Amino acid sequence: MESSAWHLSLKLSDKPKEVFQFPDTEPGDVRPGGYQVSTLKQLISAQLSDALPDPELIDFVHCGCVLKDDLTLDSYGIKSGSTLHIIKKTWPEPEVEPEPVNRSAAAREFRTLQAALLSSGTYRDAVFKMLANKESLEQIIVASPGLSSDPVALGVLQDKDLFVQFTDPKLLDMLIQSHPALVNAIILVLHSVTGSSSSRNPGRWQTQMQQLRDMGIQDEEVALRALTATNGDLQAALELIFSGGGGGL
Repeated sequence: MESSAWHLSLKLSDKPKEVFQFPDTEPGDVRPGGYQVSTLKQLISAQLSDALPDPELIDFVHCGCVLKDDLTLDSYGIKSGSTLHIIKKTWPEPEVEPEPVNRSAAAREFRTLQAALLSSGTYRDAVFKMLANKESLEQIIVASPGLSSDPVALGVLQDKDLFVQFTDPKLLDMLIQSHPALVNAIILVLHSVTGSSSSRNPGRWQTQMQQLRDMGIQDEEVALRALTATNGDLQAALELIFSGGGGGL
């Protein structure tokens, strides 16, 4: 058995350099320069198991080049004493399935939202302000499973003209089929803006709310959404509720 003089300096971004000494070799064994990068990953992972437990989750960088597993150290000009920078990788996040869409409920919500966007400049501005706010948009993405992996849906939420187009109830069946996460996100926007408006103006439309109660409409959430969508127009709110756009009675 011969003592190998080969060694490499290893640098992890969050740790000081470490020296990796190649194992002793027998006459006729492949010399270290002939090792494939994948073999080196296995050897280093075994020696540094606490910091690098999985060889598949690391990459080596040498002279600005990410080393490919099936090539040898010699092919990259790596010699004893060379420095390799180690990059830790993470497994890709598993794809999250969007939550199922209740079509009848979604249809009511879309009618409410479209009516609000077309009839109330104040409501429309509130929606656009929410979508333009990075923190609000991130909260919508987190709260809508599958949304982050749908680039079309993300594009719609970041373009106010597209957003208005995609809230058309006529597109609902297509959206449920192709972009269910977007449907759920649009409904979340509706609820968020309505709730925000209510919390900022707790006494707003109380007269109209009482009139709706007197008419037998006891679901206050439905009434509030309809009034928000119609900017407090009682007659328009009634039409929206009885058409099913207020959420149903």
